[in-house]
Amino acid sequence: MTDYTVLPDKPYDHCGLAGSLAGPETNVSNVVVEMGKALQHRGQNGGGLAVKPLGKTMKVYKEARAFNEVFHSTDVIEDNSLRGEIAVAHLRYPTEGKFRRNCDCGPFYASYKGWGLALAHNGSIVDLKKHNDKLNKFGIKLESDSDSEIIAWLIVTSPGANWRQKIANALKDVKGAYSLVIVTEDDKLMALRDPWGVRPLVWSQDNGHVFVASETCALDRIDIHHSQKIEPGQLLIADKSGVSISKFQDTQKASFCVFEKLYFSHETSLWDGPVGENRESLGEQLGAEEIRRVDEGKIDKKVLEGIDYVVSVPDTAVPGAYAFYEKLRNKFPGLKLRYKRGLVKERYDYAKRTFIEDDPYLRQKDIEKKFFIAPSLIGKSIYLVDDTAVRLNTFSILVAHLLRVGVKNIHCRFLAPRFVNPCFLGVNIGSRTELGAVKKDKEGKFQVLTEEEIKRKLKVDSLHYLSISGMAKSLGMTLDEMRVTHCTGCLDYNNPFDMRPYDPEYPQTPYATFNPIKA
Repeated sequence: MTDYTVLPDKPYDHCGLAGSLAGPETNVSNVVVEMGKALQHRGQNGGGLAVKPLGKTMKVYKEARAFNEVFHSTDVIEDNSLRGEIAVAHLRYPTEGKFRRNCDCGPFYASYKGWGLALAHNGSIVDLKKHNDKLNKFGIKLESDSDSEIIAWLIVTSPGANWRQKIANALKDVKGAYSLVIVTEDDKLMALRDPWGVRPLVWSQDNGHVFVASETCALDRIDIHHSQKIEPGQLLIADKSGVSISKFQDTQKASFCVFEKLYFSHETSLWDGPVGENRESLGEQLGAEEIRRVDEGKIDKKVLEGIDYVVSVPDTAVPGAYAFYEKLRNKFPGLKLRYKRGLVKERYDYAKRTFIEDDPYLRQKDIEKKFFIAPSLIGKSIYLVDDTAVRLNTFSILVAHLLRVGVKNIHCRFLAPRFVNPCFLGVNIGSRTELGAVKKDKEGKFQVLTEEEIKRKLKVDSLHYLSISGMAKSLGMTLDEMRVTHCTGCLDYNNPFDMRPYDPEYPQTPYATFNPIKA
């Protein structure tokens, strides 16, 4: 049975990808490792590198540790003979279990009848059994339970006279999210995105090198400040003759994960503009909704006047929390309200995890060890602003701890709507039973908790989530425009395709509706 008290409150994306190709006798491994280190917000539980020296044997090296721990120095490259002109890196965040075996990390190697590759994957496939059954006839024994390995074997075993044909045949009926970065035995670097474009992937060229990465921050790390998106259904192939980009599948319903812009991607990355500006816009919209609730009498003006500080849960909520504060201060300049760095993240106790896993008391206290609380919060009323709190388990411990040390009143505000559905496309939300905003009724049906119910559950003075229309507005869109261009399935069941066959809880979920026009 899953212990949800140790699952993180935050949603996490599956993985980060990086890769590069250079000319003869140019080692790119160190460059790709540096790119990978800029993507550790995407995956910290496993890291790996596949390297192909031109005309020589490919090597794969991976461990179930944080990427910067695996590749802690250039000695790792030299000691394991990981020098080469082509390399791809994979950073993994697993969606189940505490730790995964080394073989569950990427990249995955597959070879069949002269076609060989190593593949790194960001996303998740929903119809795995069907594709696993295809591989049985080839007598392939998988080394892991990863969907990434299945994709690798599908590609090498599919018919085709070249890599584009094999990829098109392998993925033509695969449902799910897959951004892939691949190095081949015949000295090619390849990158592609699924036809819905769920997960990001960018590429660039500079001084004879080709680079691919999940985000532009990985390119910034190596001083490359120009890039292009790989579009949905596109395949990039780079080799000694140059770079070619073509369609391997027709584009389907545009379904870029909305939380890539609002949470997952690094705030310095670019995707339809600077990601960090989206985070600030969330705070502005949350502030606008707070002002409207005051004007409508849903919040007593005297309560607002009694709040001392806006406090952000560090670190990703900081831009939005400060924008929320500024919006209120500009509207109500007479308020005593101030922005306070009231929670400071603990950054140095790297050894604590082993002890916490083995001790129920320490597991419960884990959140209290994550933050130092400013003494100036004692006896004060605060807005506690977080970006998301999917499960509300650790968030509730934080709230209880703040009250226990003497914070007078807590008004919770969230920079995103309530999560009410699991994600099947590469995020660590596997079931509605994990979600803090969902409960089961007496008939076993899932129901969404009201804000008032969640307020009572957390024992706080008030609570409000950003509306989904406010989220759309933060991206400069209407709600309909956002649903047509983005995946918002975790919020409103607006998925890239009909997810009902892959959602075992759907019959118990009356609030989840499927719109065949938009999905």
